[in-house]
Parts: sequence; C-alpha cells; structure tokens
Amino acid sequence: MNVESVSRNMQDHSMNHPFAEPFLSLVAKDLISRFGTDLSGVTVVFPSVRAGLFFNNYLYRQAQKSLWAPQYTSIERLFEQTSSLRKGDPIQLIMLLYETYIQIYNAHAEIPSTETLDEFFFFGEILLSDFDDVDKNLVQAKSLFINLKDLDDLKDDFSYLSDEQMQLLNRYFKPIFQGDSALKTAFRNVWNLLGEVYVSFRERLKAENMAYPGMQMRDVIENEGYEFSGKHYAFVGLNALSQCEERLLKRLKNKASFYWDYDLYYLETEAGKFVKKNIQQFGSALDASLFDTFLQGEKIIAMVASPSESGQSAVVEPWIDSLKKAPSFTQPDSAIVLCNEAILPVVMHAVPPEKVKNVNITMGFPLTQTAISSFLQVIAELQTKGYRPANGSFGYNYVLPVLRHPYASLIFPEAGEVEKELIKNSIFFPTREQLKDPLLFSYAPDTLSLAKYLLDVIQKVGQSYENQTFGADAYAGLYQESIFRAYQVVNRLYGILASRNEHLEKPTFLRLLKKLLSTVQIPFHGEPVKGLQIMGVLETRTLDFKNLLMLNVNEGFMPAGGTNENTFIPQFLRTHFGMNTIEYQESIFAYYFYRLIQRAEKITLVYNTDKTQMGKAEMSRFLLQLLVQATWKNKIKRFALQSPIQPWQSQPIQVHKDEVLMKTLYSRYDLNTRPEARRLSPSALNSFINCGYKFYLEHIKGLKDKDELVDEMDSSVFGLIFHRSAEYLYNEIRKKHTASAHWPFTVYAEDLEFYLKSPHRIRKLVLKAFEKEYFKGRSVVEEDFNGEQLLNLYMICKMLDRLILFDKRRAPFTIHGLEREIGSIFLLEHRNIRLNIGGIIDRLEEKEGKYYILDYKTSGKAKDCQSLEQLFEPKSDRPSHIFQTFVYALALLQKKEIQEPVVPALLYMQQAGKEDYSPVIVYNKKNVEDFRPLADEFKRLLLAKIDELFDPALPFQQTEAVKTCEYCSFREMCNR
Repeated sequence: MNVESVSRNMQDHSMNHPFAEPFLSLVAKDLISRFGTDLSGVTVVFPSVRAGLFFNNYLYRQAQKSLWAPQYTSIERLFEQTSSLRKGDPIQLIMLLYETYIQIYNAHAEIPSTETLDEFFFFGEILLSDFDDVDKNLVQAKSLFINLKDLDDLKDDFSYLSDEQMQLLNRYFKPIFQGDSALKTAFRNVWNLLGEVYVSFRERLKAENMAYPGMQMRDVIENEGYEFSGKHYAFVGLNALSQCEERLLKRLKNKASFYWDYDLYYLETEAGKFVKKNIQQFGSALDASLFDTFLQGEKIIAMVASPSESGQSAVVEPWIDSLKKAPSFTQPDSAIVLCNEAILPVVMHAVPPEKVKNVNITMGFPLTQTAISSFLQVIAELQTKGYRPANGSFGYNYVLPVLRHPYASLIFPEAGEVEKELIKNSIFFPTREQLKDPLLFSYAPDTLSLAKYLLDVIQKVGQSYENQTFGADAYAGLYQESIFRAYQVVNRLYGILASRNEHLEKPTFLRLLKKLLSTVQIPFHGEPVKGLQIMGVLETRTLDFKNLLMLNVNEGFMPAGGTNENTFIPQFLRTHFGMNTIEYQESIFAYYFYRLIQRAEKITLVYNTDKTQMGKAEMSRFLLQLLVQATWKNKIKRFALQSPIQPWQSQPIQVHKDEVLMKTLYSRYDLNTRPEARRLSPSALNSFINCGYKFYLEHIKGLKDKDELVDEMDSSVFGLIFHRSAEYLYNEIRKKHTASAHWPFTVYAEDLEFYLKSPHRIRKLVLKAFEKEYFKGRSVVEEDFNGEQLLNLYMICKMLDRLILFDKRRAPFTIHGLEREIGSIFLLEHRNIRLNIGGIIDRLEEKEGKYYILDYKTSGKAKDCQSLEQLFEPKSDRPSHIFQTFVYALALLQKKEIQEPVVPALLYMQQAGKEDYSPVIVYNKKNVEDFRPLADEFKRLLLAKIDELFDPALPFQQTEAVKTCEYCSFREMCNR
C-alpha cells in the first residue's frame, strides 16, 4: 500500500472521546491537595528530570495561579548529590581498572602480563559494568566471586558469551582453548581474580574520592550518616528498582509518597511485574480506580510495515495530516516516539514545517548523527585501515567516502575533481600526491599524531563553516554547534594522551572517541509544553499522549537487546544473587510499551521488514501480543508501505597492463622471476576466464569482501561446512584402519554402514564442522542455533548421509588424500615463464585400477561439456566446475606419478541419492573414464588462455556476460 492510502485510512478514524487524565496531572492534583500551593519543601524524584518540565505545566493547570514549585531530581542524581564520592569519568575509570587488574594478575601469575590497555579495554568495559551491577544490587562480592571449585557449577552454559568475549578469554589465558574444559579452566582463572580486583579497585577509587554510579549508590545505602534534607519526597513513575534504590525508598518511607503509573489491564503480566511488587512494598498515593483506563473508550491502533528503516519516515506526514491539527500544535498531546533513536535526523526532515510550526525534540540531537561525526569516522578509517605504508597510498574504498563527504568539499574544493580522476583512470590505490590535499590525506603514524590530525581537520572545517552562507537553513546553528562539541571531545582525549605515560593503540583511541561522541547530545531550543513531541522511549516515562506514532517497533529495539549479554557473571548466578537478567530487561520494556499506549487513543505502530538489519527486521513481540489478544485482534488495522526500486546504469571499466602491473604479474606467478611465486589455482583461472577485471581486483590488487557479521549463511559457507564434515568422516575411518597418519587407506562397506546405523554420529561430525567453520572455533550446542542454522544443520546431515550411501554402493575403494594439495609445473616457453598450476582436491581415490578426482558440490546440477573450447568461453552458463576438475586431472598427470587412468568426477550431493547416479563428467555425450586422451588438447587451450593473462596488449576488462555479475563481490565497485 502506498503512503497516500495509509493517510486516507488514518483520516477515516477521527475520535472525539475525552482524553484520559494524564498520570502527571493526577500526581499534580494529589500534591496540591496535600501541600497546597507551597511545594518548595517537596522533592519530586522522577526516572528522568525532563519530566519536570511537563510537570510544571500540570501544576499550573491544577492550581490556576502562581505557586512555589517543588525541587526536581532523578533517582540516580539523588544518590550522586548525597554521596561524598564524585562520579568518575568513564575513560578514567577504565584506565584505573586496567592498572588494578594488571597489578593483581602479576601478583598471581608466574609470568607477568604483557597485555596493553588496548587489549584490555573491551574486557574492562564488561568488568566495570558487572561491578556496577554488583553494587547497585548490594551483592556480597565475596560470596559472588568465590573460587569455583567444581566446574560443573557452570552448568556447561557459555551461551551468554559472545565470540568476542571468548576470543578475549582465549587471549588472556594460554594455550588457546580446545573445547569446553579449556574454556572452563580459563573462566575459572579469571573468576578467581575478580573478587580481589573488585576490592582493590574500590579502595583505589575511594582513595581518590571517586566512584562509578553503582559504587555511589552503595556508599549512600551503607552509610547511615548521610542526611536527606528534603522535607518530603515524592517518588513518581519509577518501575524496576535495584536493591540500592529499594533500600533508599525504605529509608525515606516515613517522609515520602509513592506514585506508581500502571493499568489494571497489564498489572498481572510481565509488564506489571515490578510495579505490582512496588505497590505491595510501599503502597500507592493514588487510588487504584484511577488506573483502569486501558480499555476505556475506543483505541484506534494501526500497524504499518515498512520495507526499509529510513522508509518509515514516509508515514510521518500522513500521520500528521490524520490528526487534523492547526500548525501551532498548542497542546503537547501528540508524540513521535523513536524506538531506534538513530533515525532521528530522517524523522526531523520528514516533519513538514508548513504543517508543524512547533516541534520539541526532548531527547536532544545526538552528536553521532551529525555530519561532523560521520566525517570523523571516514577520515579515521582512512588513517587506520586505508593507508598502505609500502607505497604511501590509500585504498580506494576508504578514499571515496572521504571525498564524497560534504565537509571534504568544504575544506577541499577540488574533492569532486579528484574523485572523477580516480574513477576515470581506475586508480584504486592513489598516493598522497594524487589526492592533492596535504592536510586531509596526510598520514598520522601514531595515536598522538592521529588525535592532532583530527583536531586540525575539525578546526579547518569549523573555520570554513563560519565563512558559509546558509540562508534559512534551520539546522545551520545545530551543525555549527556540533563541530564545536566534536572539537571539545577530541581535544579532551588529546590532552589525556599528551599528559599520560600510558600508550594507546589507534583502535583503542578510536573506541574511546566513539564512546565519548555517543554521550554528547546537542540541545534543541524550544517550548517543551507545546508542539509536536519527538522523543526516545526512555524520555516517555511518566508522560502520556493522546496521539502516538512509534517507529522501529521491532525486536532488538522494542524490547532492546539484552543489556546482560556482555557479562562475565553467568545467568544462573545473576538469578541467584538477584541481579539483572535478560528477562529483567524484557519486563522493563514491556512496561514502557504498555504504559505508553494505556491512555493513548490514536496509536500508529511502524516496524521495519528489511532483513539486512541483522536480526532487527521482526516486528516486536508486543505487537504480536496485541494481534493475538481477543480484545484487539479484529480491531487493529494493518498496512504495508511499498518502495520503488530504480536500476543503476553502469559503465565498462578496464585496466591496462602497464610496466608496473606486468612486473606485479610476473612476480606473483612466474617461478623464474620469483622462486616462491604463488600457485595459479583453478578458481583464479575461472575468475580470469569469467571476468578479467574481477581477476585483477581479487588476485592482483588483493581486494576482498568486507568482514561482516551476518546471521544468514551463504552458499560458500554452507559448502565449506559440508566439505569439512566429509573430511572429518573419512579421517575417523582412517584412524580405525591405521594408527599412523600415512596414506592410503581402504574404505569398506561396513565402515559406512556403521554411520548409517548411528545417525547421531553423523550429526556430531556436522556439529563439529559448524563449530570450526561457522562459529569460528566456539564450542556450541544445538540449543545455540537459530531456526535457519538448524535448517542448515539438518540439510548438511542429509547430504552427508547421501554421500555415505553413495560411497557404500561403490565400496571398497582406497583413498589417497582428503583436501589434498596438487600442483605441477607448466611452461610458457616463448615468454620464458614457469607456472605452478593446481589446487586442493576434495578427495583422491583409487578403485578398480583407476584414480578418481572427486569434487563435492552442494548446489547446482551436472552440466555437459560439448567441446574443450567451451570451457574457455566467458559465458554465463560456462561449465566452470568441469574446467576446475580437468585442471586437477591435468596437474595430476603432469607430475607423472600416476600411470593409470585418471577419472575427473563432480559429486553433486542433490543427485547423489539416486541409485544409478554417476559423478563421472560427461564430455561430448560420453563419460570421461580416462582423462589422458584429452590431456594434451586441454593443456594447449589452457596455456593459450594463460598466455592472454601475460599479454601486455590485452587489458583486464569487465565481462560482457552481465549475468555472472549477479553474485560478484565487486558489483558495487564496478557499478554493476
């Protein structure tokens, strides 16, 4: 459905019901009834102090005259104001924790630690978070961090550890982990230190009169001497309480009133879990009859599916139109709530100024969403990832984002022309001289110079920005302020680097910079008690809106990802000691969601269906709950936005073989030029035949795919897991027949029947292969798999089962190698070139006097080859698999170690289950039972094609068979 249709449907549902009285209005009425118009002795404690701006408005409405306003604070700030310990800077806290940890580690270890702050930082962030959680919940650290005498206490549960955490443990405790037992030993070792680190770290902080938030809270609770000077405390809108917060409320109970916001509709569900407990413990200043509004009146709920994250902003204007409000928006009864605050800039630009004159963005504008932040990111990546010290050049992939950034043109007017020059001449690794700007494309060799480089660039951006004329751009002042704030942040880090002896690696510096930038909010200037409100989920606490638009109502945002995923405290211990768990976080967000919509009347919930968002493309579980509840399932209107796609027209690219490139070719592959030259593999030859330009990028320039963490398994990884499973299978059989590692060995039918009778053994082999190739060595159990991974596990098990059935029909046969490397020397005599051509054969076996080269294929189907020339034609339907296997056969014969017939075979697993299936390649309608008669002609054609590779007159150019580009890694670079 298009946006106009959504708008019409929204406008069809106008409402005239009186809006349920907001929670803060109820609180204001009650406080005035208790204390009159002099509230100066009352301290109102909110979840967030922003609520005070709205509360003043409700107080005035209730009193209808001037009054003495109360004091406003948040519960965290109340602890901070009371404690004598000052709140430490997060970066400084990590540095002090590092020094404490190394001191204690060295006191226990035989060999002193060589870990740097860079290597410790991620570990330190997790540890500091755990210590903070320990103190907030008044956990007895001695009991928690006791030595683990029995490894079974861990319950074999390492599922909460991420890959990065496991790699971190692996780095801290040598040797490299080999399975569960080593991991448990390492975990025990680090655990045994934590109690001492915790105590020593706190003592050091106290000596410097410093603390982290949890330590401040514990300090207040454990010291009865702290006084709370307020005459009366009103705790308003709190939900989940830590143990420290709960103890504080108990201490102040005799001079406090408690205002809980909830609804009877969800009080008995996970959303009301904490409020129900709070009411039982502290009572409620407001009568329960005031909190039965969820089902009163008629709610209009619409759910909208958006095909992309940014596409959600298309709903904003029709939603505004459906409200039928004047542009003044005098009442703050309408809000756009962002479950993912990162889309704030897109939403801001989607609000039409002619339809909304007053906009109040209560969350502030994140510095990380400004142009200066993105500019810092691209130039930092240019410095840390893009520089090639061998020749003083920068990678094309890192240069282009810099040149295309608006701030690059601001300080370097020739940026556009330089970009055109690079593309025109296919310069993928330009030098500093070619890039022309001496500041932007200078190189910072160390961290201190990198910080100075960033300061110089920001300063130049700021100076250039001041000289620009922006006319009526409403955001010009905000962006200018963002440049100033970014300079402050970088200058702060530069000062730390210049004043401390501690050496920081560039990655650590950039992590610190990113962390600091993420904490900076650029304030908006506006009237908070009127206008259209734009806010994040946390800012909505205690606030109510009649008209509500929520964006990114997706799993991973609502509820947000578990905050306890990065922790060294196992979940069962967290539960035992009453600490926060993932379930705790889910209950909190359930409360946020249902509390926000409980008094709303017109509710529009938008979610993103773009599966490229790494697991955040599913609608929120809270939306699903509404859809299945009898009250709502037939009343909710559902819509879907459509997004048109425009094709991109590409231009052909070619790279001429100049003298430098020819020297690179010879050095890379010619054994006469360089004895250690690399082997020319069938996959590289296939790449050259299919697309010369791809060969150039991949095998000459060495460009590779970007490293990405994806939860979907591509075909190459699927095939790799199957290959590894088959290798494990036959290595197990080999060990049964021979105690040595020597080849060959014979496989009998009964060997294979053993596995067919024991499917769990097949599954065990595949699980082992998954651990090796997909989970990067991390030990897993099936419970760790998501639905897609389980499906792939099942499919690979079935394929391995087919392989065993296929081989059982052929047994006995003798295996001479698994994943065996094969290479032979070939000559291009007229160019005086010697080449090592070959690759890795999946399986080399002997049966009935013939040698079979078996190449496993997990996808596709067998193709026929009508002529050898067909194997060298760059067409989309070219039988490249046959070419690859023929190269293996030729290399094997070239070594002259085998005199018997060589049979190239492609074992397509999709067809291997057929009783009459033969993997032998069909050439000219006949099975190739002996490759030797074809070897000479194939060798002639192969060397002729390789000769083209070394012909300086033939450039590397894009293929004309565009269909082959569909799954190419370099499509974006080629504009295909």
